[in-house]
Amino acid sequence: MKIRILWYGLITLLFIIGFTQTCAALTYSGGGEWKNSTEINIKDNSGQDLTNYQVSVVLNSSNFDFSMAQNAGQDIRFTSGDRQLQHWVEEWDVQSERAKIWVRVPYVASGGTTKITMHYGNPLATDISSGTSTFQFFDDFSGNNLAFGNWEQFTTGGGQLSVTSGAVRLIVPNYHPADISRIKSAKDFPINSMFVVKRKKVTTGTDSRGPVIVQGFVDSRNEDRSHMLVSTELERETKVNWILKNSTADVSRTTADLTDLNVAEDTWYTTAVAWYLEDELGKVAFFKNGVRDSRMEFTTTERTNNLNIIKVKAYLSARTYPDVSDNTGYAAFDYAYVRKFVSDEPTVTVGKITGAAAQENTKVTQEPVRINITVPGGVINAVRIFDASAYDASALSEMKASGFNFIMVLTNTENIWSLERFVKTAHENDMQVYAMVFDEMGEPETMITTVEHVVDYNNKSLARFDGINIALDPCTQNINEACEDNLLMLESLRASSGSLPLAVDVPLSYDRSSLQQVSDNVDLFILLTYDDKAGLNSTAAIIDSISAKMGEIRGAGENALIGIAVGEDYMTDTQVQDLIEGLQDYYSQDNAFMGTAIVVYEDYQEYSRVTPSTDENRAIPAFTVLIASSMLLGAVFILKKK
Repeated sequence: MKIRILWYGLITLLFIIGFTQTCAALTYSGGGEWKNSTEINIKDNSGQDLTNYQVSVVLNSSNFDFSMAQNAGQDIRFTSGDRQLQHWVEEWDVQSERAKIWVRVPYVASGGTTKITMHYGNPLATDISSGTSTFQFFDDFSGNNLAFGNWEQFTTGGGQLSVTSGAVRLIVPNYHPADISRIKSAKDFPINSMFVVKRKKVTTGTDSRGPVIVQGFVDSRNEDRSHMLVSTELERETKVNWILKNSTADVSRTTADLTDLNVAEDTWYTTAVAWYLEDELGKVAFFKNGVRDSRMEFTTTERTNNLNIIKVKAYLSARTYPDVSDNTGYAAFDYAYVRKFVSDEPTVTVGKITGAAAQENTKVTQEPVRINITVPGGVINAVRIFDASAYDASALSEMKASGFNFIMVLTNTENIWSLERFVKTAHENDMQVYAMVFDEMGEPETMITTVEHVVDYNNKSLARFDGINIALDPCTQNINEACEDNLLMLESLRASSGSLPLAVDVPLSYDRSSLQQVSDNVDLFILLTYDDKAGLNSTAAIIDSISAKMGEIRGAGENALIGIAVGEDYMTDTQVQDLIEGLQDYYSQDNAFMGTAIVVYEDYQEYSRVTPSTDENRAIPAFTVLIASSMLLGAVFILKKK
């Protein structure tokens, strides 16, 4: 059984690398060949690492020959190394020779430059542009109703909502001073996010002012507690102001009229609200047609309104004026999306950089190479998935065919029921599924609430989770305090989880005594050999770092997986193969050792509270190792029980 478990785990690694870094899209979707390609350089200006960041590629007559691609850009593809990248075509106008394409780039190092390649020139290729796959959130309002699971809607007075002709209309009729029609996203978003919509205002009554349009972010718990909203009013949208509220400081503020959009009625244009953290201060910004409006800049200070650093929802509304005029009208939205945002966005250059510009971009980071290894017997690896939306039945079937038997999927109170079909399909492919629970908001009680929802879900659903994976706090400076807090949390989680097994990630910073405190509430340990300050990448170093913990687990008759983070300076096939086989050989007679877990650190980092090191000389972990380790814990326990 041990060999079988370990085998399944390593197959997971092969799938993570092969499944997520494929360039198969260049050989399917209509067939044919791509005759042309152009190199694109993306330079970071923010001074921080960018992970899965959406960048805008703008094409025009000076950098692109539109006659060499299909008339709507259906054959456009992007790759980084041998990995196909997700993209969405926002605009493609052959007549004016202008296009705007968003590309989801896996990684751009702080101050560095990443190169990607744009492919085109295939008359047989079909369109694979996908806003859903590119952004954190996307809706183009196709169909006759709001997409299930995307929005929460609310109307009062005579407010109405309709979806028609690929747009949603928020309608506010006449004679009601409190008419309102609004929608807000079902999904939450962290700070450093931007909410973009394509919209227009239409007046159908005698009042030429039309409705008031409000756009921005609101507190995920209660929109009245805190919000960051932009209100546009009057004819041609000539009055624009912020409506800000912070429930933590119990402060609210509505700014004076700051700018003028000056957009004629029934004219499409885009607006965006950005909310971000810079120099430890919360800030907001506003954009019209992609151009930042400096008059709308707002920064918090100790004397002005602080912006909450909390999870938020995207928000849109239309309402009437309080003077009860004949003001029938509506706000229409053609599409809406949320993307990542930093104030100093990357510089995107189409075509190879030459001359002085090339010399300035000396710090170039390449996309991590694929690891192709032979799975050694007796070693397990699993796959951790942070966004299940891209995994349909065929993807899960391919995962199974690749050898995966265990999945850990990010779960919270908002998305749990949307995962039912995913869990059911995974079970049909004989794969175990664990609910992966992170402390995303810095509030451990949210983990307990999520676990309670998982148990309630299992009592009602036909597709039950097989267990729960918990990530302990790996970055608290006071380790003793962290251990004490985690002990109390795990006691509560154990009480809340019922009979479901708990697989727990153990941070590198925890010592042997820390492990003793939590062992009574843990079914399976994953010993992480990495954090924000250390990335161990040799067999000897890893063995030495966990020897005391393994001894404690061995003495208690428990089981453990060893979590490995592969660094930027440690990515060749031979080295990884040697590391895994070395650990397997060393622990071959150890009943406590269940296998190894290889993690892609950047994906994990997005959801944990790990703070990346600023030491430029230290390697940056590159594979989804962290993800895999948590899953491995769960898989081992389940298969062991069976």
